[in-house]
Amino acid sequence: MNPTTVVDPLAYSITLINSSVTDLSIYSITSSKPQGNDHVFVCERLNDDTIQLQRFINPGGYSSPILDTTNSDYGGIFQVTRVALNNGMVYCEFTLSNFTTTTGRRRKRSISLLSQNIQYYILTVIGNLDSSNSLIKHFSTAVLTQTIQLNQSATITSGTVAGSVINQILLLRAHGIIMLFIWMLFVPTGILIARYFRPSWPKRRLCATPVWFVIHQVVMVFAATMTLIAFTLILIFKRGTWVSQSLSREFAHSIMGLLVISTAIIQPVMAAVRCHPDHQRRFIFNHAHRIVGIGAWILSIATIFLGTLFIRFDSLMTKAWQIFVAWLSMQFVVWIGFECLEIFSRKRWPPFKIQNINESVEVNVLHDDDQATPIDDQPSPENILKERFKIFLLAVHVLVTFGISITLVIGIAEISSSII
Repeated sequence: MNPTTVVDPLAYSITLINSSVTDLSIYSITSSKPQGNDHVFVCERLNDDTIQLQRFINPGGYSSPILDTTNSDYGGIFQVTRVALNNGMVYCEFTLSNFTTTTGRRRKRSISLLSQNIQYYILTVIGNLDSSNSLIKHFSTAVLTQTIQLNQSATITSGTVAGSVINQILLLRAHGIIMLFIWMLFVPTGILIARYFRPSWPKRRLCATPVWFVIHQVVMVFAATMTLIAFTLILIFKRGTWVSQSLSREFAHSIMGLLVISTAIIQPVMAAVRCHPDHQRRFIFNHAHRIVGIGAWILSIATIFLGTLFIRFDSLMTKAWQIFVAWLSMQFVVWIGFECLEIFSRKRWPPFKIQNINESVEVNVLHDDDQATPIDDQPSPENILKERFKIFLLAVHVLVTFGISITLVIGIAEISSSII
């Protein structure tokens, strides 16, 4: 975005030139570097490629901007002189004229008047509009070090804004993709392995450690590590600032996300200092580990759901929350299926009530890998049926979750591509 200012004895002319395909360019004039008491000039490219230029004020700094009406007097009469879209270049030109100074009794105002006697900082912002052409939260803000005075000519170029947007959106996209895959696919898979597949491979070991435990540990450590990486990415994206409470969904998402991050740190720490399996107080760790783990997953579900309700997500992918609810319904069916399978197996209900006619004998079976396995260790027919059902449910979870995650990732990509 290249704002160009031109001096005229009676009017101050400003032209905004935006070479990107974003829907929104903002040229904000403020007397202080921290955002607040801003005079905002918004150049919009609507859905039908109509160009619109309006003046706003932003007295609260972070509150929603207020449209300047024709009867308002905020310093300098605002008049649009040109709006155009040529070869992908958006042009918005306006003048500010008839600056006045009040020497009499001052009227209380929500924002200070623009004056030709003050040095102003410039904030350049780009973003997008929602499906109804309404302003939504912008994605990039650049506070320029150069100042201007409204009676002097100047050319101000903010050529780094587009690149800044690309970098920031990549951070936002990476955060969303990592969190989706980790908490929708990896974490529940790790929980399922530990809860339902522990008795499936009682004799199988890797480096003297049960295979189920190795899988569970690797998956969960990977999940915790990637969660911290995703958290770091969003911190960089937000530049260390907290979400405003006025954005209720985003604020709730940030609070719940922080709780998820905390549990992602607590879980491996607890596992590292746990007592020996034969210790008399081992049950305390077992219960705490389960409660914190399941609690973290439930919190992550609520956090992701809030993310699908963000206005910028909803404006481009209107069914994001419905897709997530479909995944949640599938998870409910899978978990109920596993629990029913355990109950049916314990009670030996049909078709699990199968008589095993094999007798225990002292004979070893030689496999292709030259390893002998006692016949007593071979699974019974009812266990074979149970294990097949478990593998089937796990496959349903992995495949369906992967497909739904990809669908949501496409939605995240649409958000980024719409503003680059």
